[in-house]
Amino acid sequence: MGIRSYILPTALALLVHVAIALLLIPHWIGDWEDPRQTPRHIQATMVDLNSLAQVKANEQQIAEQKREAAQKKAEQERLAAEQEAKEKAEEEQRLEDQRQKEQEAQAAAEQKKAEQALKEKQAAEQKAKEEAKALAEKQAKEESEKQRLKELEQAKIKKQAVDACVAQVKEAKLDSQTEKSLIEGCATKMDATKEALAKAKAEQKQKALADAAKQKAAEDAKQKAAADQKKAAQEKAEREKRLAQQKADAEKKRKAEEAKRIAEEKAVAEAKQKAAAEERRQAAREAAEKTVADFGSYVVSELNKSWIRPATARSGMQAVLEVRLFPSGEIDSVSILKSSGDAGFDRSAENAVYKVERFSLASQIDPVLFDRELRLIRVTFRPEGLRW
Repeated sequence: MGIRSYILPTALALLVHVAIALLLIPHWIGDWEDPRQTPRHIQATMVDLNSLAQVKANEQQIAEQKREAAQKKAEQERLAAEQEAKEKAEEEQRLEDQRQKEQEAQAAAEQKKAEQALKEKQAAEQKAKEEAKALAEKQAKEESEKQRLKELEQAKIKKQAVDACVAQVKEAKLDSQTEKSLIEGCATKMDATKEALAKAKAEQKQKALADAAKQKAAEDAKQKAAADQKKAAQEKAEREKRLAQQKADAEKKRKAEEAKRIAEEKAVAEAKQKAAAEERRQAAREAAEKTVADFGSYVVSELNKSWIRPATARSGMQAVLEVRLFPSGEIDSVSILKSSGDAGFDRSAENAVYKVERFSLASQIDPVLFDRELRLIRVTFRPEGLRW
């Protein structure tokens, strides 16, 4: 065959390839993307939406458990503090009762000591009385013996005087009648002496009786004074005991009221602290929710500005993207959680995120809140608009 036989088939094949190339040009243009808009460090990965929802639910459950644990711990600490205050009050009451018993025992010991001293004093006084009585009896006996000897001596002297008088009368050698009268006179003179002596003895006896009566009255007065002193000491001890008991009761009542007041003040303070803490937590939650909502509106606004809806977009399409951010707001990674079914629609959503490059509002958010709520966000792209 000649060369001319290949010209027609070659021309037809070339026309077919040109036509195919012309048909593929729009598709190639739709798939082309500016490499400068794609950060080198970003890698897109497919993530299960249900798994992420479960993870977030678990994180919320863990956070709630931590809050409940913190509340339970605070309640346990409050109960422990109340128990400690109660035990302290009971210990103080026990010490106060012990001190009261010791004071009562000391008072009883002092009273017993006073009674013992009084008994010893009474025994000493009784012994002194007995010794004085024995001494008085001895002295009386000695005095009686002296008196007897004196009387014997006086009788002897009298007899000698009478005998001398009689001898003198007899020596005078007078008549019998005169001698007899003189002898009787001597006897009469001795009787007068005897009567004077008897009178003196009677007076001495009366004086001794008066002294004995006076001594007895003094002893009775001393015993009465001792009895009065003992009674006064007993009354004083009882009065001091009553005062001590009243003082102890008043102190016990005061301490109980003080402990009750302190416990009530502590309970009120704890309730106020708990209410204030709850208010702060509620305010923090509301502020965090508002910050998250504002940031979501901001993200949707920024993506709406950068998103170019593809010509292949149809009603009902929906692409869910998960975007991981740095604290500065720069994009770390973009993942498609749910594809719309159209590759061009999905790529346009990804390109819209990359085109933003940085959500600057993120740098103004608290780092803790950012890590917990906004580091990983999800955005739904639909033909009719974005949804946070």
